[in-house]
Amino acid sequence: MKGKKTMKKLIAVTGAAAMAVTLLGGCGAKKEKEEQSAVREEAAGTAKEDLPLAKYEKPVTVHLGGKMNPNAKLPAGMSYEKNPYIDMLQKDLNINVVYDWVASQSDWDEKMSLCIGSNTIPELMSVNATQYRSMLKYDLIQPLDKYYDDYASDALKSYVKSGGEELQKVITNDKGEMMAIPAPNLISGGINEMWIRQDWLDALGLQAPKTWDDMIKVAQAFVTQDPDGNGQNDTIGILGPGNSDHLNGIGGNQFGLDPLFSSFQSYPQYWLKGKDGKVQYGSILPETKKALESISKLYAQGLIDPEMLVRNDSKEPLLAGKVGIFFGPWWCAYTFADTTLSGSADWRAYFAPLSTDNKFYTHMAEPTSQFVVASKDCKNPEAAFKIINYIIKNEQQWVADGVTSTEMGTADFYPLYNTYDNANEIETSYDILTKYLEGKTKIEDVDFSTHKLLKSDMEAITQLKKEPYDDFSLKNWNLDSDLAKGNLPRLVAIMVGAAPLVKDKYEPVYNAYNGQTETMSAKWSNLKKMEEETFAKIIMGKADISEFDKFVANWKSQGGDQILKEINAELKK
Repeated sequence: MKGKKTMKKLIAVTGAAAMAVTLLGGCGAKKEKEEQSAVREEAAGTAKEDLPLAKYEKPVTVHLGGKMNPNAKLPAGMSYEKNPYIDMLQKDLNINVVYDWVASQSDWDEKMSLCIGSNTIPELMSVNATQYRSMLKYDLIQPLDKYYDDYASDALKSYVKSGGEELQKVITNDKGEMMAIPAPNLISGGINEMWIRQDWLDALGLQAPKTWDDMIKVAQAFVTQDPDGNGQNDTIGILGPGNSDHLNGIGGNQFGLDPLFSSFQSYPQYWLKGKDGKVQYGSILPETKKALESISKLYAQGLIDPEMLVRNDSKEPLLAGKVGIFFGPWWCAYTFADTTLSGSADWRAYFAPLSTDNKFYTHMAEPTSQFVVASKDCKNPEAAFKIINYIIKNEQQWVADGVTSTEMGTADFYPLYNTYDNANEIETSYDILTKYLEGKTKIEDVDFSTHKLLKSDMEAITQLKKEPYDDFSLKNWNLDSDLAKGNLPRLVAIMVGAAPLVKDKYEPVYNAYNGQTETMSAKWSNLKKMEEETFAKIIMGKADISEFDKFVANWKSQGGDQILKEINAELKK
C-alpha cells in the first residue's frame, strides 16, 4: 500500500461488561475434561510442517458459543450442533465441537456481553472489535503467538502478514503478544473513489477532474450540457446518499460524500490523534466546518443530487443512466453491472478531488472486524488454528462437491467462520491480471493457494478482453460472450475500480479508537443522530453554517466531552 500511515488502533471498552451475573443463563462452559487431551497431542512422529492439519491422536473437545442465522435452512435430520462440518472436523481432525449455547444473530452481542461481564466466556469464539477489546481489558483471553508458528497454515500466515503493521497493532497487546487470529479486511474496501462517466466526458470534450475546481466544472457540464443527448434537463452531476444511506461512513460508503470531506482533510465519525497526542473527534473539528460549507455550495448550485437523503434508492438514477459522478469503493462496479453488460454506461474510477496540497486523503476501514480468541481456560487453543486452516483449505472444494449449498452454507454453520483473504488481494489481482494481459506472466507461473478467485479471473479475462489490453473502455470488452454476465462485473471492478489503488498514491487515515466507553453506551445514539441531522440541514440549505458551532457546543455538553475524556484516559493505560 502506498502513502504514509498515521493513525493507530487501540483498546476498547464495553459498558455491558459490568452487567449483573444474575442475568446470565447458560454462559458458562461445562468442560468435558475426560476427553481433553494434553495440548498439542497429535500422533507421535507428526512432522512440524504437518501440524496445522494433523489429526489429534485422542479426541479434543472445544466449547463455543453459536450464532444462528434465523433465515438459515437446514436439511432434514441436521442441526446447528450436528451437520457435515461438525462431522468432518471430528473425522479428519478428531475435534469435537460443543456449543454451550446458541443465540440468534439479534441476541448474540447481548449474550457475549453478559458472558464477558461474568467471566464465563466459551473456550473459543469469533467476536467483534468491541467484544475483543473488552476481553483484553478484563484479561479474559490468552496469547496465541506461541501456537502461531507451528499451527497456522502457510495460507493463514499469508493472510495475516498481508494486513501489515496496522493489523498487527490490532491483534497484539501492549506486551507485543498475539491475542487473536484475525480475518483481514480488504484494504481496498475502505477507500472511496470518484466514479465518473467516461462516455459523458468524451461527449462533452472534458478531462477527468483532479481538483475541487475541476470537479465543479465537470459537474456543471453534466447538469447543464445534456451529456446523455436526450434533449432533456434530467441529469445529475454528483449523486448523493439515499434516505437509508449515509453522508459519511467508517470505511467503504457507497453513494456517500466522504471524498468531498477528505479533500479538506475532514474525517467525520473518526477518532483522530492530534499533534498533542490526544484523541479528537473528526466531526467537530474546523476542517469539517469548512467541508460542510463548501459542500453546501455545491448543493445550492444544483451540482449534487437535489433528492439526496430523500430518494429511496440512489441506485435507481444510477442504473437509469442519469448520473455523472458518485463515490464509493472499487466494488461499485457490481452495483452498476447492468449498465456495463448492456453497454450503456462507461465508468472510470479516480482518486479525486485532491486536497489543496495535490494529495488524495482517504479514511480507511478497520484492518479487521472479526477476531478469533481463546479463553484463559481453554486447554487446546491451537485447535482454533486447525479449525480455521481446515476451512481455508477445503471451502472451495466443498462447494464443488456439493457439501456447501444454499441449505448448508459455511457462513451459517461452520464453527468460528470468517472470510479469510489477503488484505491486498484486489491490488494483487490487478497487478497479476495486468501482467498476464501484457504477456509478462502465465497461469502456470502463479501460486493460487492463497488467491481464491484469481485463476478463474485469468481464464475469464482472456475471453472477455479485447485489444488494446491497456484500454478498458466498454468497446474493448466482449459484451456478447456467455462469460460476460458472470465475470465481467468483477473484472471491471478490479481492472477499473482497483486501478487507482495500484497506480496512484493516497494518504491513509486510520481510526485512533474503535471501542465503546461507558458514556458512549448511554449517549452515542443521540449524539450521532444530532450530527447526521445537523450535517444534512447545513448541506441542503435548511440551516446556516453557524449551526455547526451550535452543534459542536451541544455535542460537547451532551456527553461528547466526557466521551473524549474517557477515551484519552483509556489510551493512557
